[in-house]
Amino acid sequence: MNALAPFRKYLNKSDERSAKTIKNIFSSFVIKGVSILINLALIPLTINYLSPVKYGVWLTISSMLGWINFFDVGLGHGLRNKLAEALAKGEMDKAKSYVSTAYVSITLLCIALFGVFLIINNFLNWNTLLNIPEKIDEDMKSIALIIFSMFSLQFILQLINSILLSTQQSYKVSFINMFSNLFILIGIYILITFTKESLYNIALVFSIVPVLVFTVINIYHFKVPFKSFSPSFKHFDRKALKDVLHLGVKFFIIQITVLVFFQTSNLLICRYFSPELVTPYNVAFRYFGIVTMAFSIIMVPYWSAYTEAYIKQDFAWIRKTVKQSLRLWLLFVAGAVVMLIFSDYAYHSWVGDEVKIDFKISFFMMIYAILLTFSSIFIMLINGIGDIKLQMIVNVIGMFLFIPLSYFLAKVIDLGIIGIIISTIICSGYGFIVAPLQVRRILQKQK
Repeated sequence: MNALAPFRKYLNKSDERSAKTIKNIFSSFVIKGVSILINLALIPLTINYLSPVKYGVWLTISSMLGWINFFDVGLGHGLRNKLAEALAKGEMDKAKSYVSTAYVSITLLCIALFGVFLIINNFLNWNTLLNIPEKIDEDMKSIALIIFSMFSLQFILQLINSILLSTQQSYKVSFINMFSNLFILIGIYILITFTKESLYNIALVFSIVPVLVFTVINIYHFKVPFKSFSPSFKHFDRKALKDVLHLGVKFFIIQITVLVFFQTSNLLICRYFSPELVTPYNVAFRYFGIVTMAFSIIMVPYWSAYTEAYIKQDFAWIRKTVKQSLRLWLLFVAGAVVMLIFSDYAYHSWVGDEVKIDFKISFFMMIYAILLTFSSIFIMLINGIGDIKLQMIVNVIGMFLFIPLSYFLAKVIDLGIIGIIISTIICSGYGFIVAPLQVRRILQKQK
């Protein structure tokens, strides 16, 4: 109890917005700490159940079908901003209208997407598309169907995350992810104990568990804390949809660019090289992802806090928060360098000797993690105030450059996987080049 006394004392000195944000950060760190441990155990356990080749196939197909999470036409992010604005102004009728409209719209969208997938899946040859070796004898159509159907349900239910974020309860989002991964870990352990290796079994566990967790979370929150704006068909409002989509479509376009940067890398490695090389790429990505994950725990609560501060014209708080974030970022840079130095030892302890990871891959993953965390400082503010048109334009340019640049660096110049990482860094230049200049312009204008 005494150990928390300095923390409580600091909160008492902080303004209400900062105190709420700091509580979110502190809670999220505790929850994310557990999540990191679960994820560290999850990867080698999954590789142990499958094999590096099958694991690479699983990562690729799940990431491809996971693209559905980006196809909400920006409704999730639009809801997050508009709901935060309505709550800051005390407009509860608008809040209920925004929530209801978002749930109804995404449900209809999901039904349409699932219908399209049912048709397309009959004509897709997953083995050829993903360059899957002949020795892997699995029904890829059935695997794709189970993943997509569960992702479609999750697509609707995960709107609760946008509501939690807009009400500045980001720690609960971390809590949901932690519980999902914990139950997935238990599920994989059961598979190892009672079944033989099977991509289909892995697909079942990874797909069904999050849906069950999100179902429970939705029922609880709309029965208790969010009862005043629980979704209903009769509160669907076309004007509310227009308000959400006006901002949401821009977020959607940005999401598409993020989809290309983050989700197509596995597919490119499969096509240019082999599914087996997806595994070392992802192990390095997840290892240095600890840096980006930890920093995002700090930055994510500020999105809706920036929205509230901007609505209330509290620019002094915004300037102070940006400066504090930059100072904190320097500590994460030092941490990333330390992780690079001990990367070989960390990989060996984590996944054993079965997966070999070149030092150059680790080095460029570290650079990418450092730039990504720096970018998030400014992007959170820009997203929070909704001034995202420039971000959309620059990211679209980067999206069209990404695949040809990846091919040029990876195949023509023969940099291999490193070429794909460098391409990702170059095409993500908005965050660490343009966004800081944009934030400086916004704050100088208000000053």
